[in-house]
Amino acid sequence: MHRPSSALGALALGTALVLVPAASASAAPPAHAAKKPAPHAVLIGGNLKENAEILQAIVDLADPDGSGPLRARIAIVTAAASSAATPEEAANPDENNAAANGLYYSALFQSFGAETYSVPVDEAVDYAGDGYTPANALDAGVAAEIAASTGVFFGGGDQMRYVRTLFACTDAELEAFTDCADTPAMAAIRSVAARGVVAGVSAGLTIQQGAYMVTGGESYQAWRDGATAGYLDDATALGYLPYGGFGFVDGVLLDSHFTTWGREGRAIQLALATQHPYVLGVDETTAVVLDRTTGQGRVIGEHGASIIDVSGAVQSDRTVTGVRWSYANAGDTVDLRHGATIAKGKGAAKVKAGAQDAASVADVWDSIDGAGGTYTMRDLGQAVVASVSGTGVGLTYETDPQFQTTLTRDQSTRAWTTAGGLVSFSDLRVDIAPAD
Repeated sequence: MHRPSSALGALALGTALVLVPAASASAAPPAHAAKKPAPHAVLIGGNLKENAEILQAIVDLADPDGSGPLRARIAIVTAAASSAATPEEAANPDENNAAANGLYYSALFQSFGAETYSVPVDEAVDYAGDGYTPANALDAGVAAEIAASTGVFFGGGDQMRYVRTLFACTDAELEAFTDCADTPAMAAIRSVAARGVVAGVSAGLTIQQGAYMVTGGESYQAWRDGATAGYLDDATALGYLPYGGFGFVDGVLLDSHFTTWGREGRAIQLALATQHPYVLGVDETTAVVLDRTTGQGRVIGEHGASIIDVSGAVQSDRTVTGVRWSYANAGDTVDLRHGATIAKGKGAAKVKAGAQDAASVADVWDSIDGAGGTYTMRDLGQAVVASVSGTGVGLTYETDPQFQTTLTRDQSTRAWTTAGGLVSFSDLRVDIAPAD
């Protein structure tokens, strides 16, 4: 989500307690495990809204024996949220803090038939008797409870709080960490991820990528100023963490609230700055259910998922040409092991060019300072693929300078209507340049 202002230091590597190098972390599976399903990730773009399809998918993937007698056991990790200031706040599931969110998500997953364990880890101790502490990430008992689970769910908030609480990183300016090790809790999470499901919403999605994880920023400021390594005081500036997140999903950068909040611009800039060819961005109340072994997944929920491809793009100063954008709606599929592509689902029908042009739009990246629009660039893309000319233009809300995004349907572009009546497309061309 938009980055909160609070920022505390990461655990220091100098601690006397045992830490596990991230690449080699492991833990024993629960003794009751009756099958070995393929490891999966469920990447939820934000605003879960208690979506039954998404929640059921997580519980089903965490179920150790399908229709057998055993139940899914999900470890609930909410350290991305701020710490509770009082015992009353911690005990109220309607509040938004790590302890309260643990209560909320535990009850939610239990209502879908799962057992749960709320992982009592957050970034600070704010009152006497606080049960959620940073030190619990080093506790062997907490690690054992996590390791006994068949799935892990990461709540939303600020992904850097996951870094500070579950890693121990060598100090770096602006927290631009390049050297981190796993705490025992993180090692246990990896043991579950290797055999079960890891799911997360918002920051809980973003933390699942590897190197160069985004730490904050807005699309306009990203395009105007570029990307900076670290965690930045200016919440609108594009920052990234060189070490990255947990590394459960590799080969792509990850981003949440994607076309909902107009994050296409920042994603393109970060991909270019870090020389990553692909970005997977997921919209709110939407999930990509990804088989982590094959790299293939399906889109479920209310909206869609984007793949940004900058592998053939040409950049000069604040201009880029030849970016490719694909948008998959619920029912479509994604493939992250074969060039990061999407494909239409069953019942899809080809979109034919209409009789009208796509109207130009203002505030194409849904500025935080704008009128509060959402999905503007997504809507423009859907209009372009069905237009007579196959071209559409959007301007940034901000000026001095103002940027123009041009979308073009060309010979590489494909578009279809899903069985649910939504317009998906692949390889729509994106060019960005100063409007002056």
